[in-house]
Amino acid sequence: MLGILIYCIGIMYTPGPVNILSLNIGIQHPPAKHISFCLGVACALFFWFLLIGYTGSTVINGKAMPIIAAAGTCFICYLAFKIIAAEVKTTDENSLSPVGFKEGFLMQLLNPKSFLAVLPVTTVQFPAAGIDGAAIALWSSGLGLLGFGAPFVYAVFGSTVTRHISGSSYFKYFNLVMGVMLLAVAVDMAYEHVYLAL
Repeated sequence: MLGILIYCIGIMYTPGPVNILSLNIGIQHPPAKHISFCLGVACALFFWFLLIGYTGSTVINGKAMPIIAAAGTCFICYLAFKIIAAEVKTTDENSLSPVGFKEGFLMQLLNPKSFLAVLPVTTVQFPAAGIDGAAIALWSSGLGLLGFGAPFVYAVFGSTVTRHISGSSYFKYFNLVMGVMLLAVAVDMAYEHVYLAL
């Protein structure tokens, strides 16, 4: 069971589209404004753990992955362009509004990284640890909450960095860098999970 936690922490807390966006939002807004986004991420992870935990890989098979990845790629590109185009005024009043529950839920739901994180846990590690029945729902809840922490930690880190930065030009440059990073993630996702899968 410790192996499940170590694996999930390792994959959830590494940089990906959700965490990169959270870092950017944390730089421009207090972490408290990011809680609803983190809840959306947690609910999407809970959904995936629960669905695949009870149904196995039969519901989401290899044929569905390119479709999920393509939708995720489009959504990440949309958020990247929104970040790049945001007008930065001061550290206190940015036009890039914090994202909410819906964006967090959709981004994590359509993120192939979340599916790739969930699949080995639910189809290999859960059965190996004897986790079945109601225990699947309990573990899905706990791992969903663990997923809440990853973007929130990135937002807190971003907020901490903000204390050492002043001037809107730095934030505009940072938005550009974060937006380009998200676009790079989207291109990689499109290549790995859509192009190669077809």
